Amino acid sequence: KRFRPRVLTSRLNGLSMQDLPDPTLPGDDWVRLRTRLGGICGTDTAIIGQQQPMDSILQAFSSQPILLGHENVAEVVEVGPAADASWLGKRVCVDPTLSCGPRGIEPACHCCQTGNFGACENFGDDGTGRYQIPRGTSIGYNNRTGGSLGEFFVAHQSQLFEVPASLTDEQALLTDPMACSLHAVLMTDLSAVNRVLIYGSGIVGLSTIAALRAVGFAGQIDMVGMGDLNRQLAERLGVSHWLTLPRFEGWRFKRARIFAERSRIMAEHLGVPLKLARFNNPMLAGGYDVTVDCLGSSESVTECLKWTAGRGQFVILGTGAGKDVDLTPIWFRELTVRGAYGRQREHFQGTDIQTYALVHRFLADGTIDADGLLTHSFGAGDYREAFDVAMNKGRHQAIKVAMDFRDQ
Repeated sequence: KRFRPRVLTSRLNGLSMQDLPDPTLPGDDWVRLRTRLGGICGTDTAIIGQQQPMDSILQAFSSQPILLGHENVAEVVEVGPAADASWLGKRVCVDPTLSCGPRGIEPACHCCQTGNFGACENFGDDGTGRYQIPRGTSIGYNNRTGGSLGEFFVAHQSQLFEVPASLTDEQALLTDPMACSLHAVLMTDLSAVNRVLIYGSGIVGLSTIAALRAVGFAGQIDMVGMGDLNRQLAERLGVSHWLTLPRFEGWRFKRARIFAERSRIMAEHLGVPLKLARFNNPMLAGGYDVTVDCLGSSESVTECLKWTAGRGQFVILGTGAGKDVDLTPIWFRELTVRGAYGRQREHFQGTDIQTYALVHRFLADGTIDADGLLTHSFGAGDYREAFDVAMNKGRHQAIKVAMDFRDQ
């Protein structure tokens, strides 16, 4: 892949487009959907780009061949005999999570019973439950339900959320990444927070700015990012300061100097002292109350930990593996580390509401402005180009890339 990058979107890498039979309904209360728009997620491109470690634990929570695609806007085209017939013909976003409910597992695990189905303990179950769904965290990461990078897929009726009529397909497609960011924000204690750093300016990072402002956070939001379009969108969504730092490049000792230089710029920006150990290993004496890592790389995790103030909060929203990370700041600065994954049942302003429903409310009433975040869409026949753009967003000035099935 280093010398011929296009090999990643070839059959040599296991990626192909095939004509397959439409997936059958696993149960009477399931529905079939026809995709209108299917978003390409960073997790999808990490799989295609061979960015996950060879022994990734996620292999135990998926079944192959994977039928890709979990971000979606779709139309219900068939309902099972026990499903609510009123869903037929409706435009929906499908929460892709295959937790205990869609699997028909009873009794549900503790996490699902409390509404935290993004942390379901049965993702790795293979064929258990009433509907005998194979291993997989969600639609798009298993070999049974299909995915939204194909024309048809199936879902349990409990996974459906009707799209408000006022929203375009392009706006509604942003529901899933915005839900993931909103879920992370709602898990974070913002009661005594003044300064937040968002590390990464892709769709998840931009959505995190929008989510913070949507829930009423009025403090300082800084972003480490790249790209003129990304910066313009961040400013529109409510970022306070945009920080472009030197890129990581070169061999080990040059990278160590770059680490130190990036921390020097950050220390100067925050007005806190910079401390250096041997080999230019940097650490700030102070920092942000909350840092949100939207990349999940070893560099992003390490820098977020070093730039978080004592007793601050570090939120891991990026889905990378983050190997070779210096964990010293966690115990030395008594940091709270929190992971955030997917969408769940939220507690917001005294009510319980599913993350997708809250995102739809924010989009429909204008609290969140999603216009311009979907930058590229492709027909199914152009899937190789679509993945190339999604895996090289900086080169193509891309934010969110989608497959468009509306005219097919």
